[in-house]
Amino acid sequence: MARNYSPKTFLRQTPNRILKGYFARKNLLGEVDFDALGKMEIDPILEAVSRLPKRDNNGIEADFAMAYEMACEKGVELLMKEARFPIHNLDLSGVLENMENHYETALWFLMSHPNVFNVAYCFDFMDRIGSWKRRYVGEGRAPAVEEKAKNELARAISAFYKKTQGRGRHCRVDNYLRDDPERHCYFAYPEDYATTDMGYDESGQFTHWPRRSAFEVIFVYRPQSGSLEICAKGSRKDIDELQWIFCSVILSMTCLPDETGKRFNLAKLKNKDFDFVNDTKDGIEKVTIKMLRLDLPGKPDRRITLEASSPNAEQTIHTLIDRALKKSDVGYDEMVVSRAKLQFKFAPKDGKRGKTLTFDISLPDRWTLKDDPADQIAKKYIEQWGLASG
Repeated sequence: MARNYSPKTFLRQTPNRILKGYFARKNLLGEVDFDALGKMEIDPILEAVSRLPKRDNNGIEADFAMAYEMACEKGVELLMKEARFPIHNLDLSGVLENMENHYETALWFLMSHPNVFNVAYCFDFMDRIGSWKRRYVGEGRAPAVEEKAKNELARAISAFYKKTQGRGRHCRVDNYLRDDPERHCYFAYPEDYATTDMGYDESGQFTHWPRRSAFEVIFVYRPQSGSLEICAKGSRKDIDELQWIFCSVILSMTCLPDETGKRFNLAKLKNKDFDFVNDTKDGIEKVTIKMLRLDLPGKPDRRITLEASSPNAEQTIHTLIDRALKKSDVGYDEMVVSRAKLQFKFAPKDGKRGKTLTFDISLPDRWTLKDDPADQIAKKYIEQWGLASG
C-alpha cells in the first residue's frame, strides 16, 4: 500500500544536514540556517519553500513525496539491492552506516544516485500492484533491450491507443532487469487524455491550465516459466492486443502460442487431500484454501461460492462443498473451480512475526499476487503445484 505523503512528517523525520545538502544542490534556500535549526524546527523551511516560484516548489514537493515513499524498510532494501546490481555495481560500505534513518537514506539516494533511485521506485510501485493478467508465451526467449526495440514498442503502443481510444499520442518505454527469479520488466508510459487543472498562478490569480499526464502499462517476461504478465486496464481484446504487440516487438515472435492447457487450472483444489508440498527453506508454515467458486459449465447463472474463516478452513471448505452438492442436482466432477482464495502463512523470521499472504486466482488468467519476495514464492508454488501451466 502506498504511504500517504505528509510534508511536515517528511521534514520532521529528515535530518537537517541532508536537507541542507539537497537545497544547496538546487541553489535554493540559502537564507535558511539549517545548522542552527532544531530537529523538529520545520517552520522556517516550510515558509522559505512557500515563497519559491511555483515551478521550484512543485519540483521539491515531487522529490520529497518520492523520497517519503521509499523511506521505509522495504524501500531501503530495494535501493540497496538495486545499487549492488551489476549495471550500477556501487560499493556503499561505510557510506550508509552514518545515516540517521530511512528518510536520510532515501533522500541521499535520490540526490546522489538518481538512476538507482528511479529504478527502485519503479520496482516499489510494481510490488504494490495486485491486478496482473498472465499468459504463457514460451521459455528461454531473449528479450530485446536496445533503444531501437524500446522505441519500436513505444510507437506500437502509441498507435494502438490512438486507434482504439483516441489517446497515447506520445509514449516512452523503460526496461529493467530483476532477479530471484529473473524477470524482464518493461514500463510503458502512453500519454493520457487531456485534463484541466484549477489553481493559482504566480500572481495569485485563480486560473485553469491544460495538462496531459501519462498512464502506465507494465509487461513482465519470465524466461524460466515462459510467462508474460501484464498490468493494464482494458477489455480482454485490448489485453490480447497489447500482449501480441510486446511479443512481436520484444520477443521477435511471429505468432502467440496456443494457450490450451497453459492458463490457470484450479481443478486440483477440489481434492480435499491435495498436498501443498513446499521446501522448508521458503519458510511456509501453512497453506490454506480460504474460498472456492464453483461454476457449472454451460450455465453461467449457476454458481456456488464457499468461503471459510476457521483455522481449519481447508477442511471446512470441502465440508461446505459436500453439504452444498448434496442439495444440488450437480455432480462434483461437473463443477469447475473458476476462482480460489489461498492463504500462505510464513514462519517468523529475524525476530519478526510471520507474514500472512492472501490472494485470489481467477480463470482464465488473473491473480492478485504482486511482485515482492513473498509473492514470488507463492507464484513459484502455484506453478509447481500444477495450478498454472507454463
